[in-house]
Amino acid sequence: MKTLDEVDRKLIALLQDNARLSTVALAKAVGLSRSTVQERLQRLETAGVIAQYTVRLGSGGDPLCAWLLLRYAEGFSCDDIVPPLAQWPQVRLVHSVAGETDLMVLVETRSPSELADLRERVAAMKGVDDVTTIPILRTALDRL
Repeated sequence: MKTLDEVDRKLIALLQDNARLSTVALAKAVGLSRSTVQERLQRLETAGVIAQYTVRLGSGGDPLCAWLLLRYAEGFSCDDIVPPLAQWPQVRLVHSVAGETDLMVLVETRSPSELADLRERVAAMKGVDDVTTIPILRTALDRL
């Protein structure tokens, strides 16, 4: 693909601010026709410059994410614990791991009190012996 020009960079910036902008609105913002902007977007998508259009949730502030490190009670396993966890929308990711921790559960809440409530519900689950809570202060690197 040829290098990005100023119009390509402006289109990308506009979409990063609001991925729901219509092609007509984008065309107006960059001073080109709708069909020209559509062609440019298609070229950027084909070249992999634009990989996807997505939604970033907002709640008046950043969500509070934390890892919950779970240990099973005697006689319980991943198959017993994961299905109930999967029912809660705050649970984003569950890893089964080896070592002193059996499950690493990534959760996302709106506040510290919501995190505390969720942590208590998880700790009270049948089959959970112990929960350690590790709040995420900031993400230093994310390659996902």
